[in-house]
Amino acid sequence: MAAERAEALGRGGKAGLDRRSVRSRVRSERTQSLRQGQSITDLQRARLLNAAVGLLAEAGYEGFSAGGVCERAGVSRRTFYDVFENRQACVAAVLTDTEGRVEGLLATLGLDELPWSERVRIGLWTILCLAESDPTLARACLIESQRAGEVVQREHKRLIRRLTGIVDEGRCVDSRTLLASGLTAEALVGAASSVIAARLASRGSGAKTEVRGLLGELMAMIVLPYQGPVAARREIKRALPPDPLASTVEAGVADPLAGLAMRLTYRTARVLQALAELTASGSGASNRQISDHAGIADAGQTSKLLWRLAQHKLLENTAEDNLPRGEANNWRLTATGRELLRSITSQADTARESTT
Repeated sequence: MAAERAEALGRGGKAGLDRRSVRSRVRSERTQSLRQGQSITDLQRARLLNAAVGLLAEAGYEGFSAGGVCERAGVSRRTFYDVFENRQACVAAVLTDTEGRVEGLLATLGLDELPWSERVRIGLWTILCLAESDPTLARACLIESQRAGEVVQREHKRLIRRLTGIVDEGRCVDSRTLLASGLTAEALVGAASSVIAARLASRGSGAKTEVRGLLGELMAMIVLPYQGPVAARREIKRALPPDPLASTVEAGVADPLAGLAMRLTYRTARVLQALAELTASGSGASNRQISDHAGIADAGQTSKLLWRLAQHKLLENTAEDNLPRGEANNWRLTATGRELLRSITSQADTARESTT
């Protein structure tokens, strides 16, 4: 009897371990699926923002619409409204993401221990370099966003208040700043923004615009009420700093589907990811394996998608030609497909980091 009880307990213990193993695997797969879904959402958001910047700079806010952004990005309206509440939310996100890009560049430069004027100078220099390297983005942020509605205006005012607070710190660095007030900083930020915007507007959308050379004069204007005319003259004579963009790949989020006449959907990315995981050991994968691994119930839809991706040379079927009916295909990613998948992952990470 004791032996039978022990055997039963052993079977129960083993069954319990098996159930825990299954639950653990299910949780792991669910977590992985959520992460993959988030990566795809991040990439879709990045593609929409890239399209929004271009459309905003070219057509102005008057010609800016959700439909225009979707057409330019190659995504559906449903995808747009899954990501943004409306077109104003999209434009506001352009401003927020650009702020994140500037912050990311400045974070690598170690500004915390520098004097106020140096921090302002490097911050202004970074903005000028970004504006010159990407005039389309600069025009969208500095010119067209100011013509948008209340939601965008709130975001624009928040950014201006933040910049004003940084400049206003100049009142604490020198005794001669007693005549300066909080309004001084607000006026300086407004004047600097207007000068840069006017320079961009004079060249039109996307045109190469020389704005880096404004650094000395703009800094002279900023330090004058806080540190006096000697400091202002010194700023005009100083050499330009190193380009903060030169040692980075900072150029916004590139579109990994550029040049491909296809849309990136959640299902497309899941199939590519599933195929990469299934073939990591070097073997190929069948339609059914890919469909199951990607979590797509309709195997017929998976089959159609696989052949469509093969037409774009993102994957290839290495099974023998003239397979008997019912025999499994043997799919693998091509070099182009692997590069696309790496780009999707990398750009989604970049897009996510710019918003955190």
